[in-house]
Amino acid sequence: MKKILFFFIFHFSFLSRRSNILLAFLCVGGLIFHSSIANAIEVEGHLTEDTTWSPDNNPYHVIDDVFVDDNVTLTILPGTEVKFHSTSLTCYDDFSNFVYYNGTNIAKMLWVDGKIKAEGTEEDPITFTRAQDSLYYHWGVIYLTEFADRCVFKYCNFEYSARMLILVGILPVGAISIFNEETIIENCNFIDNFCGVFMQFYPQKVIITNNLFFNIENIHSSLVGYADGGIKIGAGVSVQLNPILIAGNIFNQPFIPDFDLSVFSAPVYVVDNQFIDDGGLMSACNACMDANAASYFYRNDFIGFHYYGIRGGRPTDSLYIRKNNFIGGSDGINIDDAYVEISDNYFEGCDLYSGIHNTGKAYNNISNNGNFRLPGYLEVCNNISFNGNYVGVEVSWRNISCQNNLTINNDYAIGSGGTVTYNNCVFIENEEINYFPISGNPIFRNCILDFELPPECIDGGGNIWVDSLQAQTLFEDIQNGDFHLIEGSLAIDAGFDTLGYYYPFDMDYNHRVWDGDNNGTAIIDIGPYEYNSPAFGGIQGYTYNPTTEEPVDYVLLKINNQPGEFTFSDSIGNFEYKLPAGIYDVYAERVFYEDVIEYQVEVFDGEFTQIAISMTEIVDVEDYEIIPLVNDFNLNNYPNPFNPTTTISFNLTAEDAKNAKIIIYNIKGQKVMTFDTFPSGSCRIGTSEYSVVWNGKDSNNKSVSSGIYFYKISAGKSSAMKKMLLLK
Repeated sequence: MKKILFFFIFHFSFLSRRSNILLAFLCVGGLIFHSSIANAIEVEGHLTEDTTWSPDNNPYHVIDDVFVDDNVTLTILPGTEVKFHSTSLTCYDDFSNFVYYNGTNIAKMLWVDGKIKAEGTEEDPITFTRAQDSLYYHWGVIYLTEFADRCVFKYCNFEYSARMLILVGILPVGAISIFNEETIIENCNFIDNFCGVFMQFYPQKVIITNNLFFNIENIHSSLVGYADGGIKIGAGVSVQLNPILIAGNIFNQPFIPDFDLSVFSAPVYVVDNQFIDDGGLMSACNACMDANAASYFYRNDFIGFHYYGIRGGRPTDSLYIRKNNFIGGSDGINIDDAYVEISDNYFEGCDLYSGIHNTGKAYNNISNNGNFRLPGYLEVCNNISFNGNYVGVEVSWRNISCQNNLTINNDYAIGSGGTVTYNNCVFIENEEINYFPISGNPIFRNCILDFELPPECIDGGGNIWVDSLQAQTLFEDIQNGDFHLIEGSLAIDAGFDTLGYYYPFDMDYNHRVWDGDNNGTAIIDIGPYEYNSPAFGGIQGYTYNPTTEEPVDYVLLKINNQPGEFTFSDSIGNFEYKLPAGIYDVYAERVFYEDVIEYQVEVFDGEFTQIAISMTEIVDVEDYEIIPLVNDFNLNNYPNPFNPTTTISFNLTAEDAKNAKIIIYNIKGQKVMTFDTFPSGSCRIGTSEYSVVWNGKDSNNKSVSSGIYFYKISAGKSSAMKKMLLLK
């Protein structure tokens, strides 16, 4: 638990610093962006040819709607300020100033049938804001129509947008309203908008990464709680097949009671986001799922919400929820009527609820001062519920089995209303047994208990009864939530169904069945951890773009193409996944990149096999000229794999050899060694073939570890790169 507490202290500290920076920016922005615009460049009407807006002409005052016509590109350069004529939105049903009808709308907008490229920089962002410096004044939207080409927004600030009624059924409500097929939104700030990003009619390829969604002054004093949050993906007319990537964002919308992220009928990959309640009137730090295809929630933080972290579910949904943190609120997860896999999540002060219609799995979850309510057809294994204010594990109404769960110091040990079988579970120090009269005949088999079974329950054999003193001798630190078994624990090798056990791993992803008492027979332990068992190995690696040599972030990686066996690379391309020994195929996919398969990756116990996955970008042919590789320098190395030395060979002209470099990188992209001189002895007489020998050491003459390395040659304006494997 100490690691978890430190994690959240760090995150709150980080968020506090970022919020202070944002507030400082806004204060300065009030002086710059809301000053007189008497000298502004006034813009309106149709752009019929490619146009560039530059900071040299700041600010641009949108006095009437601006239209980017079909086959026209509007390029906005770093540092440009765009100010829209604005008006007040006084009540939720007030559309009078926000209806497009032959230009009668008072609040103005940017309508894009062609393409917009608004790419600022961290030092010089592009700003879209209101022209009038009046509280609760708002402009319309940036409306990307279904005819628009790929649009890009990077390092932009969006302030005080509202909405625009175009036609019945077409109501863009986001500062960026996406109705087209391809859009990229990265490193932007969305401040005090009715909605940050709105999508409808199922955009084919969209990424929304590393943005900040923040509310300070609200939409209007009479509209507290009526905005649509950070991102809203509305219902459409067809099935969205391509997932929408929403990653690395911070959502802090304290005035909005519904959802910071609302999704209807679209698969999404929601990765590494932070949903934070900053103490506003009502919490919105939530995400709503209602999707037709597989969606993933991975490594997100839901902190301080009052209602739900993740809510939704339909019969056609497949939801995979892993490694998220839920702190505070009512239900961290509330899903019904879907296939769900809920694993490796941490809950504190909130519940996990998986409804009676759900199917799927719940394993390796930890709840501190919360409840696991899992009455559906779920496999419930390796979960810990302690210090709860209600029921430890509720699995009522369905005939299922619960394996190796732990329920300790809760108001109630179980919530069982059906013929449920508890195998290898621990129930101690709970106030009561069941929170309503027991129906059916629950079976307890090879469990550790500190209460006598009621008459309605069946003793399946192998159970161990302990008193309060014995309970203290089972685990490493029962008071502080460390439930690893200690030497001599009664739970060691005391479980049931060793050979037929479904999950091969314990809560640490160590081998599940191990001979803990060294009597020559391997038997499963009672509880979520296996005593003294060895660790799995796994796959560790890096996703990168071979053209730019930059990491590719947030890549979905599936083992043997199984949706539930997955991980994502992080913001710098690194990933890790634990697996039993064996041979696996790794499938990699990301929006705007070609799918990749790494075949026959072998994993050994206790070791991580290193792989580097090259992701080829699908470029916008209108923006990029594809230049064929004309010189690969005949770059190669032998042997490969190698230990401890390998010879890197390449061809150079005499002129290129004067300035050429060979650089070696590790799998994280860190420079290991550089060769920048090639003595004459390395050149074969009469040829242009050169070579250098790498001895497996870095520039400090220290031996490097086993794994994948890249070697790159640069000569003039050309370069080439390949990979090699060091095996010790």
